[in-house]
Amino acid sequence: MIKPPYGEPIDGATYAESIAIFEDLLKMLHPFMPFQTEELWHWVSDRKGPEESLCVAHWPVAGEKDAALLAAFEPFKSIVSEIRTIRKDNQIPQRDALTLHVQVGEGYPANLEPAMAQLCNLVEVDQVQDKVPNSFGFVVDKSSFYVPFGDAIDVEAEKAKLQKELEHLRGFAASVEKKLSNERFVSNAPEQVVNMERKKAADAAEKMAVLEAKLADLG
Repeated sequence: MIKPPYGEPIDGATYAESIAIFEDLLKMLHPFMPFQTEELWHWVSDRKGPEESLCVAHWPVAGEKDAALLAAFEPFKSIVSEIRTIRKDNQIPQRDALTLHVQVGEGYPANLEPAMAQLCNLVEVDQVQDKVPNSFGFVVDKSSFYVPFGDAIDVEAEKAKLQKELEHLRGFAASVEKKLSNERFVSNAPEQVVNMERKKAADAAEKMAVLEAKLADLG
């Protein structure tokens, strides 16, 4: 996320912040990997004398936890992974910029769009109201994502992939519904467990609807 554009140097402030984070990681790893971390400690900066050795450095102090950022980072990771999978499965080089269309749902990490664009080489991240035809689609939490097809995309292969994913979800949903239709389970299981199963069923139904719509778009 901090890498500068190809051929450009990293700015001084970002570099200094990155080195500080890396040094804290070395401190935390030191009790478990003392020789390797001590060596890296002296590579990172020119340390003078034993008093500047890692083994006597102060233990890092934790700052305040940014709960909102941590929560947003989970779907962000999934989105980046899905886009990279699209590239890999369809032999789309990383150097080829893509456009990403998003039907925004609950939990969408809008604040991380610049990082998303950088890691995935996106020329545009566009928030839309309707599904986008002729595109690869995937779902993360409550949001739907579309990457328009390029000229070399195998539509039949994409349909087969979507159908396979849909069949997997149908099997998963059937197993959850079977559990929820069991009166003994619903009566005896903790309410939290039952609610979790109901959420799984609802999420699966929503994702299946998106996949079915996508298959319909492909014809």
